Amino acid sequence: MKKQRKMMWGCLLLAMSFSLLAACSNKEEAAKSNEPAKEIKIVNGKIEPAVSVTMVRSEDPTVKFKNGENYMDNVHTRWAKDTLGVEMKTLWTSSAVDYDTKLKLMLSSGDKIPDLFVANSSQSNTINTFIDSGKLLDVTEAFDKYASDTWKAALAEEPTAWYPFIKDGKKFAIPVVRPTAGTQSVLWIRQDWLDKLNLKAPTTLDELEKVMDAFVNQDPDGNGKKDTLALELAMKDQVVGSPMGDTSWFFGMFGAIPERWYPDTDGNLKYGSIQPEVKSGLSKLNEWMNKGYIASDIALHDFNKVAENVASGKVGMLGGENWMMVYPGSMLLASNPNAIYNPYSIPKGADGKNMRTIADPYTSAILINKDISEEALQAFFHYQNALYEAYNSDDPLLFKGFQDGYDYVIENGKAVMDESKITGGKVSTMKYTITGSDAVYPSKRLEANVKMAKNETLSNQELAALAPTGILGNDASNPLEAFSSKALLVAMDQSDIDVPEYFQGPSTKTMLSRQELLTKMQIDSYIEIIYGKKPVDEFDSFVAKWRSSGGDKIIKEVNEWYDTVKQQ
Repeated sequence: MKKQRKMMWGCLLLAMSFSLLAACSNKEEAAKSNEPAKEIKIVNGKIEPAVSVTMVRSEDPTVKFKNGENYMDNVHTRWAKDTLGVEMKTLWTSSAVDYDTKLKLMLSSGDKIPDLFVANSSQSNTINTFIDSGKLLDVTEAFDKYASDTWKAALAEEPTAWYPFIKDGKKFAIPVVRPTAGTQSVLWIRQDWLDKLNLKAPTTLDELEKVMDAFVNQDPDGNGKKDTLALELAMKDQVVGSPMGDTSWFFGMFGAIPERWYPDTDGNLKYGSIQPEVKSGLSKLNEWMNKGYIASDIALHDFNKVAENVASGKVGMLGGENWMMVYPGSMLLASNPNAIYNPYSIPKGADGKNMRTIADPYTSAILINKDISEEALQAFFHYQNALYEAYNSDDPLLFKGFQDGYDYVIENGKAVMDESKITGGKVSTMKYTITGSDAVYPSKRLEANVKMAKNETLSNQELAALAPTGILGNDASNPLEAFSSKALLVAMDQSDIDVPEYFQGPSTKTMLSRQELLTKMQIDSYIEIIYGKKPVDEFDSFVAKWRSSGGDKIIKEVNEWYDTVKQQ
């Protein structure tokens, strides 16, 4: 009996001990949860002691390194640590081709997610997977608390950039905004061909066809052969979307843009691919193919094929962004110094109609681990805020600590961008940043770029607005940049015809199961009409089949999404 009582007392004491430990643990957890957020100490703009921020990175094939540097250690990462007290720790890098796969493996395998990482707009499904995983920080509160007024104002100019990353009213990524001016198509025309044939740039659809006819039938390249293309278009795998060989402006002359969502007269989103105006555009392309104005294998032309044809000197006209003369124009000039493309306005179409696409206001997004430490979170915002401080400065050389000797060299207090004067060659250090791009304040950047394009004198504050790019004014050593500036002005003169993509949400339920089929159905129908394998009335059959094969459900789902964001 005594033995039993001892055992009972022992069990009771043990139970009390566990209860006491649990109570203490709960008190500790409660006290911990009530602790105020740790504030980092900033002295003269530098966090002391330095705070590490971990990340993973996609390798940009256009990035150049010198002086033995790499993503892990370079002039910018050293500047960030020495000047801001932010230590950028890149855990791994991957080729752009494999990056998306590695991100998914990191999530599915349960590997530790870094403090943050960047995913671009083409990786929307991966971004959605991370959002659905519950492992990302709802950045709403953090952005409101830690982002500078300047960064907030910059993003406020592009509210739709947030749309792809909103779920249940919460924001799960911070968009990396871009300048959209210059991403619209202008009509690039071989000026030497116009001059040789005594032609003027077309301003209407009728005039466009007359120039096209001359470019095909009057031997503009003077080789005695009928081997030139009047107009180049990129239509492989998609109808709209190539930054060179763009078709949006062409279909826009008839009043619709395929593969884009934009408002109808009632304010609901409609899908451009099934609009009746596209039928007229397809009929015209069939006519042009029969006349030899466009390539007979147009269905095989993508961005690379367009670049190849331009470089070969066989293309008279094409729609493209403002950098077209830099690439592939420079390749053409290498073989023919007299071959110049000049940018012109988009001709007025049927009944004076004009439409064209403009790039999304963001290129990528910053996704933050919900388990990021408070110190690392604040350090990241301190870093980004510092980059945006250029728009409050009148110092064009604000970032000389990592740009001097890389983006430019300083001579007599000014930036000289002539590559021949930069030891080891010129590199773009903005690509070393966490986001892989410069900090953009759209309106301020556009104002500075337009003045630069007009060769007007820029104030120090306007030059400072360009500081994140490392391009502080016109580079006299690179005359091709002047074509980009001219194209920007041409594009801005027609900014009223720009149509952005209004659907910026994740793929809808029906899109996930039917989009691939519907896209193939559309491409096949378009090409068969253009090639003359099917009559133009086949378009009506395509539209009916598209709608009944899931298209109507997608229209409904897209507008349900649109209703949730257009109120914000």
